[in-house]
Amino acid sequence: MKTLSSGGLSTHTLLIDSIDDYWEGSDEGLVYLTAFMHACLETSTQIPWARVILFLRENIFERVRTLDTESSRLETAVVGMEWTERQLLEVVERRLNRNLTAKFGLNGATWEAFFESSDIAWRNVLEYCQKRPRDILIYTSNAVESAQSAGHEKILIEDVQQARRRFSDNRFRDLGDEYAENYPHISLVLSRFYGLGNTYTFGGVESFIRKLLNDSEIVQLCGSWLYGSSSPERFIRLLYDIGFVGIRASGRQTKFRALGPLDTSPPPVSETTDIVIHRCYWDALDLQDTLVRHLPEQKEFGKIGIIEDLPGGLDPTEYAESIDLVIETLNDLPLGPSGATDFEEIVGDVMKLCFFRGLENVEERSRDLEGRVIRDWVAANRAQHGFWESMRVRYDAVQVIWECKNYADLSADDFHQLSYYMTDIAGRFVVLVFRGEIKPAYFQHMRRIATHNKGFVLPLTERDLMVFLRQAKNGKIKEDHIQNKYDSIVRKLS
Repeated sequence: MKTLSSGGLSTHTLLIDSIDDYWEGSDEGLVYLTAFMHACLETSTQIPWARVILFLRENIFERVRTLDTESSRLETAVVGMEWTERQLLEVVERRLNRNLTAKFGLNGATWEAFFESSDIAWRNVLEYCQKRPRDILIYTSNAVESAQSAGHEKILIEDVQQARRRFSDNRFRDLGDEYAENYPHISLVLSRFYGLGNTYTFGGVESFIRKLLNDSEIVQLCGSWLYGSSSPERFIRLLYDIGFVGIRASGRQTKFRALGPLDTSPPPVSETTDIVIHRCYWDALDLQDTLVRHLPEQKEFGKIGIIEDLPGGLDPTEYAESIDLVIETLNDLPLGPSGATDFEEIVGDVMKLCFFRGLENVEERSRDLEGRVIRDWVAANRAQHGFWESMRVRYDAVQVIWECKNYADLSADDFHQLSYYMTDIAGRFVVLVFRGEIKPAYFQHMRRIATHNKGFVLPLTERDLMVFLRQAKNGKIKEDHIQNKYDSIVRKLS
């Protein structure tokens, strides 16, 4: 982008986005990102005709801030993306108008055409979603679906209320996923609020923390960060920083964290401070409208209604230990034929531990009827949403084949072998896992398979396996990384 400065000198602006699309969350990646951010700042300050603007997700920036001893240099160049109510309304109205032939006007006209008691409905949605554009769009979509299922000509207040529970459940999951890299399994800590009150005194927070530190599952999975935030002041500040609670001083209005970078002057925390869980999480946690001053030691934590089943009947602690064992084995595994069998077992473990929600009935060394074709791993694709469902729809992948190569360099024969796995019955989608990096020459083979076999080969590296394992251990259940990997390959092939 080229602009003209006030001094008549042309200024070139470089926009850098989608860092989080390929973010793997490793410590090494964090070091590179920190250095890159400082390089962007140096370019903007040292070169008068150049400016670099980097768009970065907030939770990733918080990890940089924690690691970087010179993060104060970056603070002066940080600007949060804040939306006004008018901008938020326009975004929603444009989305509502998108499929209409005759469009309604903006600046409130579209909203009034769709919603009964439009002012009340808009205020409900706006406050409930903390003015987050994405959340407002999701909530509005849920309200539209509720009205459609009820046969209403307009979206009633009842439809807006009906959409709350569904939105609350999804927002609670998203919060845990968003900060899983910063605070592994933080959703587990937040779930311990289930069935309790929505407001806590300073003493109530103290007793809640004591119960957390006596919870063996919490200590095992969250101890790496929880002990450092175990004082009431730090714990309250953490919950405030992620947007889970607001802080209310004596006789004052509750203040929730604004969007954008962390507040430079957040509200103080003292023994007279109360915390209030944000309204959008009340339904997901079935909170009572009460003030909690103390939690008895004998009172057990409730069980949240959002239950994530784990494979093989493992509890969360055993699940994390299994992932640690796979990571350790993969790090120590040599390349070549001697480790081929072990590598196949590792890939099988990754399938079972990281993709069990979509891939089931996993079979090792699966043969065809004649016994001539031996596939390392085959799994039934029964996903009802997300990445694996889209692969089933696009490539008829009712069965997903995983081929394992315990070496760094692939050959033409490796890709030729994969073409035999693609059939009209099982589908035409194969995952190829190997130990090296994707080279430009591989794309010619993948393009040939896409053209002649009408199928798709998704190459995954050892680094990708580590990302899947790390995210699963941290409690992040989304399929962002494998979806981004697929998108990247598709763009290169097209």
